[in-house]
Amino acid sequence: MNRRFAAVLVPLLALSLAACTGDDDQPVDPKAALVASTAGLKAGNYSFTATLPGDSTAKGTMHTPSKTASLDFDTVQEGTKGKIQFRIAEPVRYVKMTMDMSEATKQAESLAALGDDPQSAKVVESLKAMIELFSGKNWLKLDAAKVTNDDFKVGIEDPDLTGAAGLFGGIATAERKGSVITGTLDATVVKDDSHLLGTSVFKGADPAQAKAIPYEATLDDDGRLTKLVLDVPKTTDAPAGKVTVEVSGYGAAAKQDAPPAAETKDAPESAYAMINGMN
Repeated sequence: MNRRFAAVLVPLLALSLAACTGDDDQPVDPKAALVASTAGLKAGNYSFTATLPGDSTAKGTMHTPSKTASLDFDTVQEGTKGKIQFRIAEPVRYVKMTMDMSEATKQAESLAALGDDPQSAKVVESLKAMIELFSGKNWLKLDAAKVTNDDFKVGIEDPDLTGAAGLFGGIATAERKGSVITGTLDATVVKDDSHLLGTSVFKGADPAQAKAIPYEATLDDDGRLTKLVLDVPKTTDAPAGKVTVEVSGYGAAAKQDAPPAAETKDAPESAYAMINGMN
């Protein structure tokens, strides 16, 4: 979850001593302004919504005062709709996954009809575990030490669920007009997938295009990021299109509740095997 900002923090420090926009003490340089705009995200008291190419959406809330957070994805994979939901009530993390498993159910029933064939029986057991995992019936309590898949390492250690702060480490060009900053950025600086704007958003993109992603960032009167639009090229999992992230409620987010105890259970070992196998 670490992000490297050395390339931008040094000039930002110099600018903070000598360059301001006047009364509001905001950086004049647009690159420095973009970096400074993520301070509210890194403070961790806000909500956001997002849309991504391929009809996927997301929403989240980070409330560091209570050490709680939520992150929900609605995804479309190969025409199949699914939902992945995270709840964090530090130190406990929960996930719930819901997907249409009708085809897997049919396969399990067909194999079970073959009788006592040992190989078929093993496959049926695996299918049943997968069907249960994606049933959406329960929240699974995760042991973070057993999770190796970055997609499932959502936590409050880095309060910027959006990943904008890390992405802004790759700003190549920036031009400001009023509250809007436009330019290009290098998305290859992103090295993990534990944020919304993680590696999977850019996976399989043409390398040259990935190094020059057009963006438009809107800041509020306090210099905080309120909207980010990226023009993302075609990737492994999605067509070319816009990624839009809108941030609101700085300093006014609500505490996120843990799932009801009656709806939770410890994640079985089979769940960790499948989650980590999604890498």
